[in-house]
Amino acid sequence: MDFLERLTGTAVKLTATDQKIIRALLDHRDETMFLSGPQLAERLAVHEAAATRLAQKLGYKGYPELRAQLQREAMAGQDAANRMRRSVSQVQGGGYLADLIATEMTALENLQRCVSQEEIDQAADAIVAAKRIFLFAQGHAQSVASFLHRRLDRFGMTTIALTGRGRDVAERLVGLRSGDLVLALAFRKQPQGYAPLMEHAREIGAASIVISDLVGATLEPRADLMLAAPRGRSGSEFQTPTVPLAIVNAILLTIAGRHERKIMPNLERLSSLFESFE
Repeated sequence: MDFLERLTGTAVKLTATDQKIIRALLDHRDETMFLSGPQLAERLAVHEAAATRLAQKLGYKGYPELRAQLQREAMAGQDAANRMRRSVSQVQGGGYLADLIATEMTALENLQRCVSQEEIDQAADAIVAAKRIFLFAQGHAQSVASFLHRRLDRFGMTTIALTGRGRDVAERLVGLRSGDLVLALAFRKQPQGYAPLMEHAREIGAASIVISDLVGATLEPRADLMLAAPRGRSGSEFQTPTVPLAIVNAILLTIAGRHERKIMPNLERLSSLFESFE
């Protein structure tokens, strides 16, 4: 398992100090992966044994083994081209379609172990209960967010897309109120603007949900509900969108099933509107 897989799979509660070390290791890997445990502790102003304790929580013998893992991952994944080469190098005889299907099936089977129906129910109920849903996504996550946005619109819900960066997000977020919901999608790394968004939601009293992959365990601040599962082979450039789309579709189907009386009349009105506009 790589470093992020260990983070996602650990059942041990991570302390504030653990989270501080993890953020440093992920956000400044080029610098921190060459520091010893005591050097890292001094840099972060934490106890000198903190790095060792974190490493052991994650199943490493000690911090040197964790650091060596980070160094191997950095050497193996220096750019997107190398990650894509690794993706295709594992395919035998040009059977890319068959390999993709097998990978997708494995990822979907793993999803059921990472996200429960109870958690999907919680997400569905929170969305229906919200006055408005503020959708936040950047990069590749935007395609999944766009699909979710359109489906929630069809359900008759008020959705606001927090698109762009910095000031763009702030301008759309200024109307956030208690009773609203922030639904963020974050893949591969913590998006720029995620932290102030979640901090503002917490201050306002708005609920929050995150749909993510292996990086979900490292996102700070934490959302009220985290739905996270791996999106494919570790270290691969090709990370499937099938897994987050499956989470989104499960939420949508659960909304329709658990809140049929509220949702179905809106869909019926939509059908009539389609006929009028056509």
